[in-house]
Amino acid sequence: MTQAKRVTVRVRVPAGGQDEPVLSQLITHYRVTVNIRGALFDPQNQAEAWLDLELYGAETALERCLAVMQERQWELINLSPIADAPEMTVPTPVMPPATTAVQRTHIHVRIPKAACDVPILSGLVSGYGLVVNLRGGLLSPSREDDGWFDLEVQGTAEQIAQGLDYLRQRGIQVWQADNQVDWSV
Repeated sequence: MTQAKRVTVRVRVPAGGQDEPVLSQLITHYRVTVNIRGALFDPQNQAEAWLDLELYGAETALERCLAVMQERQWELINLSPIADAPEMTVPTPVMPPATTAVQRTHIHVRIPKAACDVPILSGLVSGYGLVVNLRGGLLSPSREDDGWFDLEVQGTAEQIAQGLDYLRQRGIQVWQADNQVDWSV
């Protein structure tokens, strides 16, 4: 296994930035691990959307991920230099996305303070072959409170069930929802 590199960045996501599963695509295409360290991603007020991200992977993959974000008009703020990440290795290859019987579900998850360091998007994408789109989120960078994510998940029924079990095993509460949540504060 190759030693992973690490970069941290705050990104400002433009209006409409949650229409595509960009983070899911980065995880799949570049074999990176993405951990969301902070978020203010209100579906009703997209002009104020930002994410604090930690990215782990091969140096060239990290460079390409940053370039893709910029190509999508994501503003990179507080970008750290790419550095060694001695505690991480380059992620193993992801499972290919399902090609038949794909379903889509909308879930809300509560991230307890103790689980804020768990890269849940990466776990769902690379471990279960799901396509995950972050539609909303609130996570304090200081980890003073629990966080919340509003996720759109695509995969087979089995992949989705396994992914939801994965979240619950990590102490993350999950609600499947057909209606929108009011994220305003």
